[in-house]
Amino acid sequence: MRAMTLDMSRRSASAQVRAVAVVCAVGFLAACAGSEVAEPTPETAVTTPASTEPVEEPETTITSTTTTTSTTTTTLPEPVVDTVPPTTEDGDPAPETTEAEPPDELPAPTNTMFDPETVEGEVELAMLNDLRSFVICLEELPACDVEKATSYALLAHADGNSALMTGWNDAGYEARDTDDYNFRVDEVEMFGSEAIVMYCVWGGTQIFLPATDDAPEVIVDGEYSSAQQKALLQRIGDIWFVTANELVEVSKGEDENICI
Repeated sequence: MRAMTLDMSRRSASAQVRAVAVVCAVGFLAACAGSEVAEPTPETAVTTPASTEPVEEPETTITSTTTTTSTTTTTLPEPVVDTVPPTTEDGDPAPETTEAEPPDELPAPTNTMFDPETVEGEVELAMLNDLRSFVICLEELPACDVEKATSYALLAHADGNSALMTGWNDAGYEARDTDDYNFRVDEVEMFGSEAIVMYCVWGGTQIFLPATDDAPEVIVDGEYSSAQQKALLQRIGDIWFVTANELVEVSKGEDENICI
């Protein structure tokens, strides 16, 4: 990133946000990754072993008299409090319920490679919508609707992008050439309710601090970049969300585009 000379007040106003953008692997092209993507492992059924402790018999006390009759007194055991967690019809523990707000619907994308009726197509659509929401945020700067822009994200991915977008808003940054922000999904690998997505992002969109009466415009991030990335998506209910993002490879310059 190259920045023109600013007075000290403009330097302090944007220093923190530029630092956040540097942490993102390829500036705004690679949306902030909250954590590295861990490869999901297939779910393994866990069977709780039966208790091996002996069952205590209720205590019985017998009292005899000198007659031919006898009286038997039985001490009943303490009542058992039912603490068994709810289970499914198969006897497995019932899963905890996680609620998530359904994201706003976006127009159907045209750059898909999977059948939208398949689960891979659903995952691809969620990934593309997360990226499209990010571009919409760029177009809205410095008044990006952060909650709307992260509606297809959860957990670390949502936290990272929220911090980045909020910083841009606070710094007064704007963006141009957002129509040159390109992306596509290359691969989807399913792991039950989780999926690993390989995708590519490239373009020359610029983030800048507009000129004022006292200082010239500053280009915060404007170099043409391309990046291959890996994302973790998780299904919450019937909805897929991007929860983590990891940079795989990055290249600078239009002639060194690794996505095309």
